[in-house]
Amino acid sequence: MRITFLSIFPESFSSFLDYPVIRRAIKNGIVSFEIIDIRDYADGCFRAVDDSPYGGGAGLLLRVDTLTNALNSAKTDRARTILMGPKGKKFSQGIAHELAKEEHIILVAGHYEGVDERARAYVDDELSIGDYVLTGGESAAMIVAEAVTRLLDGALRGSAAKEESFENGILEHPQYTHPALFDGKRVPDVLLSGDRKKIECFNEIEALKETIRLRPDLLTCDREFNYCSLHKSYGNEAKIIRWMKKRLPVPEILYDDESYLLLSKERGRALKDSTKNRILKTSAMILKAFWAMDISDCPCSENIEMTIRKLKKKRLSYSEWTALSEIEKTNFNEDYVFSHGNLTLSNIIINGNGLVMLTGMQKAGVADCYRDIATLLPSLEEAGFTREEFFVLLGLKIDENKIQFFQRLNSLTY
Repeated sequence: MRITFLSIFPESFSSFLDYPVIRRAIKNGIVSFEIIDIRDYADGCFRAVDDSPYGGGAGLLLRVDTLTNALNSAKTDRARTILMGPKGKKFSQGIAHELAKEEHIILVAGHYEGVDERARAYVDDELSIGDYVLTGGESAAMIVAEAVTRLLDGALRGSAAKEESFENGILEHPQYTHPALFDGKRVPDVLLSGDRKKIECFNEIEALKETIRLRPDLLTCDREFNYCSLHKSYGNEAKIIRWMKKRLPVPEILYDDESYLLLSKERGRALKDSTKNRILKTSAMILKAFWAMDISDCPCSENIEMTIRKLKKKRLSYSEWTALSEIEKTNFNEDYVFSHGNLTLSNIIINGNGLVMLTGMQKAGVADCYRDIATLLPSLEEAGFTREEFFVLLGLKIDENKIQFFQRLNSLTY
């Protein structure tokens, strides 16, 4: 890779080129650097690179003519030109990975008050390293160059770059070295155990805890990791898992706060990937187990009245409000049992020995028995089963009105 810096202060980069990682990458032929002094392309004996803004205002702007002359001298057929400036998209590890695939990048270090607006038409991108003010773009250009260089094959030893903060969209896990005991604080025992899998699991969980605590903005959606799963805005799930713990297999809560829930991830497969006979029997067995539970101390209610009340707090479209109004007119006696709330074949995890765990219980609680039937039937029918054969196993008579009612209600809640 070739990286070119355009600057009016080329001497700023001398110490950067002497960084150990950068120096080694240059020595090994992984990357080459070129520093171009924008002043060399200024016209006139005074080599003017800047001037006052038209219309008045404080500071000086880099001239578009001088800057484009310098750019044209640096450009190659496959060069990607980037202006370092406050109007650019925020630099990230993802962008660093993108740039590491380029053959040649040109980093333009803005200075003074900025650049003539017309100069932006001559670059491919603009990047910012954060929402603060610097005197010039030299330090920003060096940050981008270092982040990109570290990702090039051979720049770092081993897999160092793969285990650092932001590589997986989260912060890096806490790390420790000698001494094992200092000022009464001990290195976690698992890190001294030599058990590689336990250490990997521990590090993943600790990295997620750090991210939840320090940089929750990095966690934009529910995610699966190697050893655990992360849920955002998880509703009833934490309460239900604690209540269910001695009743049916559920994930272990590894960490939870007001906004996030970190759960253990057991090895197994979704029931939808099993044999047809097992799918039907396991589904019926789980529903019967739900219906046999003592719900007198269940911490969450998801009956029709409660569900409608929650829906009214959501931002619904006109058609959804109309559907909800029709649902409110329906009246029947509810047969209360424990309800999963989103029971599908994908939320039932099994292995060769049987049921491993139930997942996705954000909307679990006390509700009518047909609530789970309504969510489970579509995935059973997709797997090739009829309603009749499923209801025979359940020992129930099919109530189409209830099925349709809860399917309409569920369509508004998920």
